[in-house]
Amino acid sequence: MTRWQWHPFGSTLVVFVILSTAVVAPAASLLPLVTQQAQTLPAGVAEATVGLAYSGDGRYPGFIEAGQLRRQTVVEAPQLGFNIGVGNWAEFQASYETVYLDEQAANGQTNNQFGGGDARIFTKLHFVNETARRPGIGMWFGTKLPNATRDSGLGTDDTDFGADFVLSKDFGVVATHLNLGIVLLGNTGPFIGNDFTAGGQDDLFNYNLAVVSKPLGADKTGATMLRLMAEFTGASGSRFGNDRDALRFGLQMTRGPGTLYMGVSAGLITASENVGASTGFIYTFEPSTWFDWLKDDTSTP
Repeated sequence: MTRWQWHPFGSTLVVFVILSTAVVAPAASLLPLVTQQAQTLPAGVAEATVGLAYSGDGRYPGFIEAGQLRRQTVVEAPQLGFNIGVGNWAEFQASYETVYLDEQAANGQTNNQFGGGDARIFTKLHFVNETARRPGIGMWFGTKLPNATRDSGLGTDDTDFGADFVLSKDFGVVATHLNLGIVLLGNTGPFIGNDFTAGGQDDLFNYNLAVVSKPLGADKTGATMLRLMAEFTGASGSRFGNDRDALRFGLQMTRGPGTLYMGVSAGLITASENVGASTGFIYTFEPSTWFDWLKDDTSTP
């Protein structure tokens, strides 16, 4: 059975993109990577993102033992995101997606769903600026809200929490970003006939290491800037089959306030996707410009 649901958060982001006034600056987000950088967006500057992602033969949404699936296809479209800088030291992040799921269990049972995914609310704090010898230091933390239903297979219907320390160092030709932290996954019980029991959250150690090239073409006025990027990402220590390891490669092309990103990934262990792909568009703007028309424009006769 196919299920569809929409979320008002998506409509809000579409309005943001349409009505906003541009800021001519490259995207701060490292999409298509999942790695965070220590630097936050400047105060009052925002990014709105619309994207899509494909994942083949992974174990979505988690808590699925090896051998329980014959095949699985997951498409997230659209993926919607909104980030905004607060006070030059903090960044608020929100995201939401709709999900298409097509899978077949080991017993031959199929599941085909299309509906609302989960919402995520995160905050990034920038503690220490980078110096010649010291990396920039920050922290990224937040929660996944259980909007997707467990019966559909589109989500675990439980709340998750994550927190990472973020280190960033620019070496000129490339910049490196390291995220180390924990992920606490709520456990609502078995998926697709496995032996997991409900209760007892799954505590994992997660890690992301990214290398990003300097913007190519940034020295030319009006040129399209290109950034190449790669990351190793994963999580370990699961008691419920949620360990993940993958390599991801991507690029960003920026012109003015717009950034197009594309990426591909390959899983390194059986629980991760065999192959994944993603693409999307990031728009950088200042929401405060929406209210310019409210300013008093009177003049002295």
